[in-house]
Amino acid sequence: MRKLSDRYILTISIKKWLPVILFLIITSCSSPLIKTNPENFSDTSSVTITCDATKGNKGLLNYTGTVYVHLGLITDSSISPNDWRYVKFNWGSEQKEALAMPAGKNRWSYSIPNIREFFEVKEKEKLLNIAILFRSGNCLDTFCKVLRNEDKTDIFIPVTTGQ
Repeated sequence: MRKLSDRYILTISIKKWLPVILFLIITSCSSPLIKTNPENFSDTSSVTITCDATKGNKGLLNYTGTVYVHLGLITDSSISPNDWRYVKFNWGSEQKEALAMPAGKNRWSYSIPNIREFFEVKEKEKLLNIAILFRSGNCLDTFCKVLRNEDKTDIFIPVTTGQ
């Protein structure tokens, strides 16, 4: 009986397991900080936004308290790319309307009905991005636990016009 070389066995093993290893690497690296449903939406759509606290700055990682959103828009009337307009809720408040729903460990969701109507934006103003932060409640600026992008910037989600 012919003896198989160690090199041959290693080559067969790598070929056998490479697709599984690549799949695991890709799926573990590709989970975003924010997912929307639907993935693409217009200014008159409803959207559910789900965050993953294992991503970004991890500001809510393993947080077990109640989570709220701070929410606004970037529009063509914003004076800079991060000039929030139409902010819905006071920072740090525990307004019932700002409550995010648990969506699994380290995940929370928030749903917005018709975006333009929800924020009460005039028809002529163009919506560019939803600005959103997921945060703990009843807190002041420096004492809030806040989920942001990895570089600690605010989270912006593009909005398309009139789909």
